[in-house]
Order: sequence, then structure tokens, then C-alpha cells
Amino acid sequence: MAYEFLKKLYGEAKDGETPKTMTYAELEAAINADKNLKLINLSDGAYVPKTDYEAKVTELTGVQGQLKTANETIKSYKDMDIEGIKKSAAEWEQRHNTETAALKKQLEDQARSHAEEMFLSGYQFTSKAARNGILAELRSKKFQLEDGALLGAKEFLQSLRDNDDYKGAFAPEKPAEPTPAAPTVPNHLPRFSAGSGAGVGAGNPNPFNFHFAQVNPKPAAP
Repeated sequence: MAYEFLKKLYGEAKDGETPKTMTYAELEAAINADKNLKLINLSDGAYVPKTDYEAKVTELTGVQGQLKTANETIKSYKDMDIEGIKKSAAEWEQRHNTETAALKKQLEDQARSHAEEMFLSGYQFTSKAARNGILAELRSKKFQLEDGALLGAKEFLQSLRDNDDYKGAFAPEKPAEPTPAAPTVPNHLPRFSAGSGAGVGAGNPNPFNFHFAQVNPKPAAP
């Protein structure tokens, strides 16, 4: 059954015991508490890597084609004699092996193509044509693909950047942002004096009684 995996959350009722019941909130808490229980609601959509999706689509398309051909071949066996069946079986085995090898190569080519596209995404080019030219050079080398990485591709791209025939395809690197200068402290600051105690309303034109003085003034010219 589709929900058989939930049975363990309820446990087994012993003889004479009432089966365990749970509210929705209790069921949700039980699922969250079980670290080994992983649920994905496909009706809401689930994200998978693009390469995995494309590989699965290619694989399923190939398998569906093989099954269709196999069913058609099996139906044709009803009207065959023994020798005809043996010959057809041998031909089918050969065809199956050929198609399986072709499908495997197609999957490998898709993985390589995706890795090459992702690798070039780390570089900037002067135009789309320039990028396509560098991509063609990269693909011609058929670098070994290991764990999604192209071994030796980085060094190869650097050699092209240093080559007069190819360096024009790469966009110039942006210079580093300059470090902002530290703020300067003005050499004139207000100085306050205690005054004579005269305040606001006592006929004092400057109730705060302060004036500006130069800090570290330059010496007077002789």
C-alpha cells in the first residue's frame, strides 16, 4: 500500500488494546521526529539537478522505445517456427546490445556537455561568437570528466588567454575596487570658555559664550 511506511508511527496494538489514534498535529509531529522518514510532496513540485532530470528523461525514453520494440517482436513470435524464433532472438540480442551502448554514450555526452557549459559560465567573453569558438576548442580536447569536473580544463583556458590568437575572445577582467581613504579631521574646532556667568537675558549677545580658535596654527611669517 502507498502509506505502508506510516504504520510504524502508530505501532502495533496488543491483544485487547484499542488501536492508537492520532490527530493531524500529532501525526505531523511524529513524522518530523523520525529522522529516517523522508517525505516529498510531489504535488507541490520538488527541485532536482537539471543534469539528473535530463538523464532520467533520456533513460526513460530509451527504455520505452526498447519495450515497444520488444512487445512487437514477441507478438510476431506466435507465427514463427522454432528456427525462426532462434534467429529472431539472436538478432534481438544484438540489437539490444547496440541500442544499450548507444543510450549509454548519449547519457555520457549529455553529462559532458553540461559540465562544459557550466565550466565556461565562470568566464566572460567579448561576444557570443567568441564564447562559441572557445567552447568548440574546449570540446575538441575531450577532457576527462570526474565527479562533474573537467580535469585540465582550467589550465587549458588559461593557455588560451595567454595566446595572441585567442585572448581577444575573453573580456578584460574588472580592476579591483580602490580602498576608500580614511576621513580627515578638520584643524579648526570650536573652543568653549566659561565666561563671566552672564546668561540668556542678562544683556549678553552671545549667551553660549564660545568662540573659534585655530588648533595648531601655522607660525607667523617673519
